[in-house]
Amino acid sequence: MNFTTLYAELVVVGTGAMIFILLFFYSFFGDRSWLSIFDLKDSSLLGNALVLVPALSVIYLLGIVIANLSHLLLLCWENSLQTKGLKLRGKEYRKVRGALYTDLKAKDLVADFEFRRSKVRICRGWFLNSCFIIIALAVCVFNHKLSSPVALFWILGTGLLMFGTVVSWWTATTTELAWLSEYAEKLADATSAKEEGTSASICF
Repeated sequence: MNFTTLYAELVVVGTGAMIFILLFFYSFFGDRSWLSIFDLKDSSLLGNALVLVPALSVIYLLGIVIANLSHLLLLCWENSLQTKGLKLRGKEYRKVRGALYTDLKAKDLVADFEFRRSKVRICRGWFLNSCFIIIALAVCVFNHKLSSPVALFWILGTGLLMFGTVVSWWTATTTELAWLSEYAEKLADATSAKEEGTSASICF
């Protein structure tokens, strides 16, 4: 995975974390005037850069934090899916993945695999983001910063997003494992054919 793709992935995940933090801040202080620093309409080009560069840096850092937390949160479930997905062929996930990365003829396959992993990480991160956003909205209602109907609308919408990310994460993970299992099977067949060819050469 190149740096640009990784950066974009972490920005996507970190944006959700930033939304949670802004909502949580608003739930306690209720003052939106400080958000005027993000108003780019009347700002100079230099002013925009001075705001956007630190903001993107914070979002990138939040993306790293959320990506790691969501990985730990769903690690057991993901390990279970990996074990079941590769159990029949007697291959461990890390071994098959390692074989893929060290296969000199599988550069295109590595790119495909990284794309699949990127979808898994984004869905995983936004699942956690959605949980945090729902909590922040609930705190807004508790502190009377948002009316109940408005907050309920956003809580339901975020809840649907959270459900969608779980389904998408599960689908992306199982699809990835099915793809990786096919690669493991082809790898095993190629290894067997190579061993048979070597044995035939020795006998000859």
